[in-house]
Amino acid sequence: MFPIIGVAHLKPLPGSPNYSSLEDVFESALRDAKALAEGGVDAIIIENFGDKPFLKEVGAETIACMSVIAWEVKKETGLSLGINVLRNDAKASLAIAKAVDADFVRINQLFYASLSPEGWLECSAGEILRYKRAIDCNAMIFADICVKHAHHFVSLEGYVENAERCLVDALIVTGEATGKEVSLKDLKTVKKLANMPVLVGSGVTPENLPKLAKYCDGVIVGTYFKKHGKVDVERVRRLVRIRDRTIKQNI
Repeated sequence: MFPIIGVAHLKPLPGSPNYSSLEDVFESALRDAKALAEGGVDAIIIENFGDKPFLKEVGAETIACMSVIAWEVKKETGLSLGINVLRNDAKASLAIAKAVDADFVRINQLFYASLSPEGWLECSAGEILRYKRAIDCNAMIFADICVKHAHHFVSLEGYVENAERCLVDALIVTGEATGKEVSLKDLKTVKKLANMPVLVGSGVTPENLPKLAKYCDGVIVGTYFKKHGKVDVERVRRLVRIRDRTIKQNI
């Protein structure tokens, strides 16, 4: 199986600078989630994308709102569900995942550190995995390496070598920024070295999917699916068709 994980980018939540209406947040999230499901994605990941500029640790209001939205998305679509709390709040992601029984969380900087617009991104894998155990959360951990919108001081090889000891379930490789295509050279390196599934987390399009699919085990897609700020079901269907055709050709 080569899963396509669609991203439901949430509008600004209460407490963030551009927040306007919780009703709009819910309507937009459910509309996009239904379009992703109708288009044929295999899973949906919910992300508080509208809360810029991001906090490294979010408030209780963000956790509460994302939990309710995630529950509704799961109920409406029946798809596997992931949680990503920007910018790198791993405990919040796991808490939400526990509350809604999500299947996975995305943690942008689980181990090592990077310099981002929000400041230093640091996350203690030991602390986070102990918290996951303490709350009895069964969600898998998908961890970025050399995450977008950040400067890194560790090689790809260094990241991959330490992923397994940090109990990572899958690695995510991205481009330098949202919507930017991943370096094929970097992707090949990670896939060659990793002992776990590798996902591409940015810049996926119908044009590059056949090329990327040779060196990864699935993709996370947000930007391409959008048309005028909303998920376009025809774009989702197109990418799913190309995924199915690519898999068939490679069998």
